[in-house]
Amino acid sequence: MDNARAAIIEGLNVFRALESWGAALYAAWASREPDARLRAGHLITAEREANHARLLAERLRALGAEPGPACVDEILAAQLAELAPIGGFVAQLDAFKACTERDAPRMTGCQRALERGFAAAKDSDPTTHRLLAQLSSEEKASAAWYRHTYSELTGRRPMSLALPVLDPDQVVRRAETVVEAAGQSATCSPPG
Repeated sequence: MDNARAAIIEGLNVFRALESWGAALYAAWASREPDARLRAGHLITAEREANHARLLAERLRALGAEPGPACVDEILAAQLAELAPIGGFVAQLDAFKACTERDAPRMTGCQRALERGFAAAKDSDPTTHRLLAQLSSEEKASAAWYRHTYSELTGRRPMSLALPVLDPDQVVRRAETVVEAAGQSATCSPPG
């Protein structure tokens, strides 16, 4: 296997592991959240993370690889055990931030694997690069909701009814990216 392909596969697998972890964490938080809007926000994000993990696994298979162990697995398992039982949105995000900062030095190699994979895809695999760019843009929608909602609950912003939904353009790009990654035309053609 050439270096670029190996870097892409490793990066995809690390990203997939992170997304699977996110799905499990946000679903756990949703299960103990009494506020309907916050529970819905956690579940929207959990579903998005699970879908990202599935799309990344499908892309790995399209490249002739299988999802497998990733360099982040041990750290993520410990973080999930630590963070999943925490209740209360502000406490959850405070613990998440502390955990992320504490474990950042241990995640450096895995972060580099993600960066190498993204760079290799940008240089040699436009389909994978578009998928990674799309998923990264969707991650920003979730992160923005968590930051915004944290600010509301800590009194820095007025309360709102916001949820972590994608912009319509992001939904259209997701559909086009998924169709393209499967090797089909992104537009409908008339039968015949």
